[in-house]
Order: sequence, then C-alpha cells, then structure tokens
Amino acid sequence: MIGTTLKSLLEGRGMNVSELSRLTGIPAQTLYSIIKRDNMKIDFEVLLKICNALYVPVELFYKDYLDPELSPSLPSAAEWDLLRKYRSLDAHGQEMTRMVMEAEARRMSEETLKEESEYRTIPLFYTPAAAGYASPALGEDYEEYTVPASCKADFAARIEGDSMEPYIMDGSIVLVSRGSELSDGDVGMFFVDGDMKCKQYCEDSFGNIYLFSLNRKRRDADVMIPASSGITVCCFGKVLLNCRPPLPAD
Repeated sequence: MIGTTLKSLLEGRGMNVSELSRLTGIPAQTLYSIIKRDNMKIDFEVLLKICNALYVPVELFYKDYLDPELSPSLPSAAEWDLLRKYRSLDAHGQEMTRMVMEAEARRMSEETLKEESEYRTIPLFYTPAAAGYASPALGEDYEEYTVPASCKADFAARIEGDSMEPYIMDGSIVLVSRGSELSDGDVGMFFVDGDMKCKQYCEDSFGNIYLFSLNRKRRDADVMIPASSGITVCCFGKVLLNCRPPLPAD
C-alpha cells in the first residue's frame, strides 16, 4: 500500500509532508492525497521522485504485491532508514557501525548455539508397544521429542490406560532410560509374553517378579511371574519419575 508505506517512511525520518514537497517539487496536497487514499494510482515519475528523496527503492512500495516465493524479502521502511543513516556517516562512523553489528551478530550466533546445546531430541513412541523396537528406524510409530541435554532419557513413550494413575495419567508421556538397573519400587517398561507393559517392579527373595499397577483399582492388570515359570521378562528401561512410588500393601 503506497500511502501507508509513505506515511511510515516519513514518520521514521521525523519528516513532514511539507519537507518532502520541498525536496521533490511535488505539491503538498498531492502528497497528502497519496497518504490518505492508500490505493490511489499515482504517476510513476512522481513515485520515482519520492524514492530518490527518501533513498529507498521503488520495490518497497510494491512489496505487498510481490510473490514471496519468487522474490527475496525486502527490507522494511525502518531498515531502509537505517541504511540511509549509515550512508550519511563518514568513514569512521561506518567502521564503528560495522564493528557493533559484527559484535551483535556474534553474540546472537553464540546464544543460538548455546540454546541448541542445552537441548537434544529423543524418539517419542506413540504407543508403549512401539518402544519395543530395537531401533526407531524399524517403524514409523514415533516422532522426535525435545528434552534438556542433561536428561538421562533415551526415549519417550505415550502411555495408554489408567492402570498407572495417579502417577502416570492416561495419554501422558513418560521418559525412559535404557539399561538402568531397577530396584524394588521402580517403574519400568517391560516386555512380557508378547505384550509391552508400563509397571512398577518388585522381586522377592525367591526370584518371583511382580509387575504392579500403581492404580490399585486396576490390580486386575498386575502381572506375577513365578521364578519357576520359565517366562522371560525383558526390561526396556526405567521410567524416570520425580519420586519412587510406594509398593502396594495389598
């Protein structure tokens, strides 16, 4: 919009219409009309005079009509004003300006690198069963999940069901550390008899393994594997919780 752009340029320079009129020779009334009537058609020669007086390219007045896919992003009116001021400086002023800009560019680059180093991505499996893959590459049932760089998790999984409430809610995401040694009361991801389960672990002195539901209303989902059963329990990792839930009394 030519009128809006012209108004923005004048405001950015602290210039009024009368001053622009003196610089260009264009009647002030014509300039007022251009500003007030945003879609007003103006003579191209008039527009060139305005651009020359304000040190901006003609394209700036037509940027809203340019296809961003076919043309580069044009500087804003404020950015063109900075360029105008830079060009008005002597050699010393321009050198000092470049030094400040380079220092700020380095600072921003360092902050970006620092932010990137503070985080990393791990696979987030859509279902606990998907976490049973040896590698995410074996299936597409995952997406990247961002965690702090200090986080010990190797993968994350979305939990289905209410058997681990209130510690792990239905649909929530848990972080899991592969290879962590489990102690009684820890919560882990287990593969038992063809099914992946998120349960609280406990093993008695006889070698019997108990996989408890934290939600005792769902004790029907508990799993008990006798030492004599010959069933192999595979633990895919320890679920990282803020605290270790107490083992059930029942």
